[in-house]
Amino acid sequence: MIKLVNLLKEVIEFSNWKMPSLSQLKQEFKIEQEMKNNKFWKSEEDFLTAVKNGKIVTITPNEDQNIYYRSGTTSYKELLNLIQGYRSYPEFRNEKTLKDIYYGFKNNQTMDYPIVIEDKNNRRVFSGNTRMDIAFQLDINPKVLLIKGKL
Repeated sequence: MIKLVNLLKEVIEFSNWKMPSLSQLKQEFKIEQEMKNNKFWKSEEDFLTAVKNGKIVTITPNEDQNIYYRSGTTSYKELLNLIQGYRSYPEFRNEKTLKDIYYGFKNNQTMDYPIVIEDKNNRRVFSGNTRMDIAFQLDINPKVLLIKGKL
């Protein structure tokens, strides 16, 4: 007798993206621009203007291949190995925060849009790399806030 393997995969419907709060945006700017000494915008005000003028787009796995600074992890284990190298580990990013993001997607809890910077020729993830990885792992095409910046 041949055993039949269940090939059905859990389908996750996720539709609960939201704009990051002003305080979260300011925190991301501080970390990603100031602390990492990047020069995407001249000032926090310019960044907030770019956010205001941004647009929400859905990113497919194909499009994701052309976004710089994406980790593209394909499993929880890979993602955990990645975040263990972050300065924010384990105080702000750890096993529990990862599991909370997976749980949030599976239960359609609100999730901040990742932010992707776009200039004339390129795109780069600014914040939300982990959310994007988890979304793709769960077969969800993430919606991101696409904003103009200097790469």
